[in-house]
Order: sequence, then structure tokens, then C-alpha cells
Amino acid sequence: MTTRAKIVGAAAAAIAAALGAGLAAPPVARADGPTCSAWDVEYALNGNLKITDTPMGAGDGVYPVGPGRAVIRFEDKGGQPGGHAKLTAYSMHEHVSVTSSALMFKATVVTDTTSKMGDGVATEGNLAGQTLTWGAPVTTYRSDGTMNCEGNLCGKFGAPPAGSSPIHMGPRTVQLAPFAYGADFKTFSMTYTMTSQADSPKQTTYSAISGREMKRTCVP
Repeated sequence: MTTRAKIVGAAAAAIAAALGAGLAAPPVARADGPTCSAWDVEYALNGNLKITDTPMGAGDGVYPVGPGRAVIRFEDKGGQPGGHAKLTAYSMHEHVSVTSSALMFKATVVTDTTSKMGDGVATEGNLAGQTLTWGAPVTTYRSDGTMNCEGNLCGKFGAPPAGSSPIHMGPRTVQLAPFAYGADFKTFSMTYTMTSQADSPKQTTYSAISGREMKRTCVP
């Protein structure tokens, strides 16, 4: 190769290197994610209703209910939900069939209701360890739906009237029991707490619930 060819080749290589350097992708700055001031944690719920004080105890028992949904807003504790908590949403579908007998009378009462705790913040509490303890009672707890009574006991001894009738109970005051969380903080359970007391049908109702985390959302 002649000296001239070597010079031209070297110049071409230098130009190519310079162009390559100019076209190289610059380092990408990795943006940090949003800082969370709180976490909205959504739970799927199910539970049990314990019914007592029915006429002559004929309808007393424990009945499964659900599904339901709850959302709790926790403050941020080191990148995880914790500390102060607000119950911002709650609903539970309750379909219960109770057959009661008294003397020569019998009735089957089927209720289909949804219990809710109003809109906005229903109550507030604090998570310490694995226990979420609620402060002030919920004052917006209400149940709405329908009730159907069939049988010759309907309308007697505190039983509801025969046929279908609407149910509108509340708003009423309910003090929630503490939520006890599992070791992974993905599940919780609440022991029985009284949620209603009625004269028609005559009964006292206690609710127990359990929840499983479905989603958590960072609140910037």
C-alpha cells in the first residue's frame, strides 16, 4: 500500500470513529419512582353473621355472607403501608335464609341486603405490630335490600309480614373490633361485633369478617 493510500485510509478511519462517537446513545438517567405519602390497600371480604334473640331462638344461628370489599388508606412507613389508617370504603353482600318454627307455626325469611359504611372516611385507627385498632365508632353503617317471608308464622311473634318487603336499616353506630393481620400482612380477620338490633324481624346480629389484599396503590 502506498503512503498516500495509508494516509487516506487513516483519515477515513478517524472520520468514521468520530461519527460513531457522535451517534452513540448517551447514558440514560433512571428516573426515581414517585414518593408515596400513603397507600390505598383494597381487600376482598367474606364473613359470617351470627343471629341471636329470634323468637324462641328458632332462627338463631351462624350464616356465611359475602363477597365484600374494603379500602384502607395507610400512611407510608419506610415504603410500606403502616401507622395511621383510614377506612375509606366498605360494602358486604348479605344473602341469608332463616327458617323458624314456633309451636305449630313456621316461616322462612330470606334477606338480600348490602351493608355499607357510607362515603368518605368511616373511621380511623392505628396499625401497631399486626393489629389495626379502630378509634371512634362508625356512624354511617346502613343496610338496604329486600326481605321475603313465607309461612304461617309471618306477621306473628315478631316475624316480618308475609311476602316481599324492602329493608332500610340505619344509618346506625357500629364499633369495629380490631383487625388482626397475618404474618405477611396480606390477610386479616375481625371477631364478632354487633352490627344491628331489630324488632321486625326480632333479632340481634353480629358480624365477623376476613379480608385478603387484592391491590395496593401508591398515593403520591
